Amino acid sequence: MYICYNPLTIAFLCMVLLASSISAATQASPPESEDRVFFRTRYKVHILNGMPDNVNPVTIACRSKDDDLGTHTLTQGREFEFEFHIILFMRTHFSCYFWWRDQHANDITVFDDRLEGRDCRQKGNCFWKAAPEGIYFSPDYQYWDLRYNWTGPHRN
Repeated sequence: MYICYNPLTIAFLCMVLLASSISAATQASPPESEDRVFFRTRYKVHILNGMPDNVNPVTIACRSKDDDLGTHTLTQGREFEFEFHIILFMRTHFSCYFWWRDQHANDITVFDDRLEGRDCRQKGNCFWKAAPEGIYFSPDYQYWDLRYNWTGPHRN
């Protein structure tokens, strides 16, 4: 028996295997886990200003290897969000710089497909909140985990 191992054949077999595993996973899952998502390609990152007042807004600057998302000033209760698709077998990584008063948090990873991709897979949303104590993360907007502390003072 002769088997051809060209890249197209391997890619086709991988897609068939992935499709069958997704199908098997959704058919075999019990009723209480119907919301479970095996794989997701679209994500949205939300960055919120969780400060108690508008005296000092939060400023953020976000980027990936390929995209500069610009600098944004967020007043109390406001958010900046961005949406993207991950590509199989390619790394997706976004980081942001945060400034508040004379404090900063530099090069904070707000999405890495190996970390937040796993944590945020269920709903496809990752939430980050700048608060007086530091930068918090939540995959569901309910339970917040302090991930980064502020450092300072900020220097250009």
